[in-house]
Amino acid sequence: MKFKSLTAIIFGAIILSSSLCFAEVDGSKILLGGISPGMSETDFINAFGQPTRKDGDDWTYKNFEVEVKGGIVKEVSTRSELITAGDGIRVGLAAEALNTTFGKADKVDIEHDGIEYKYYSTDRTKKIEFKVVNGIISKITCEIND
Repeated sequence: MKFKSLTAIIFGAIILSSSLCFAEVDGSKILLGGISPGMSETDFINAFGQPTRKDGDDWTYKNFEVEVKGGIVKEVSTRSELITAGDGIRVGLAAEALNTTFGKADKVDIEHDGIEYKYYSTDRTKKIEFKVVNGIISKITCEIND
């Protein structure tokens, strides 16, 4: 009887630990077009110039948008095929490229207009999200994970 209980506990621990696995994305790969969440506003403006439009914390550029709060880039997103994320992932690629590049997503949300795949940095301070519609990446967002 003791052997069966011990076996059940070990088996349960193995199942639990496998369900807690997360993708291990290096924080340096959570960037978009050279823009990394956490980048200073000054460094960002020096690299990319002034936005074409500002609406409070939300800044718009030709091929991407950023949210800047307290002197820090909090979020960057794009729907443009011209801007690449870490390892060359971009809008317009098939969703299968995500598994090849980043591995299994940490979280998958099914929404009314597509599927969102979320990957967190190994230290959980940043995340990258891919919106997929009909099997194709349609939007990429990198942000500080609050």
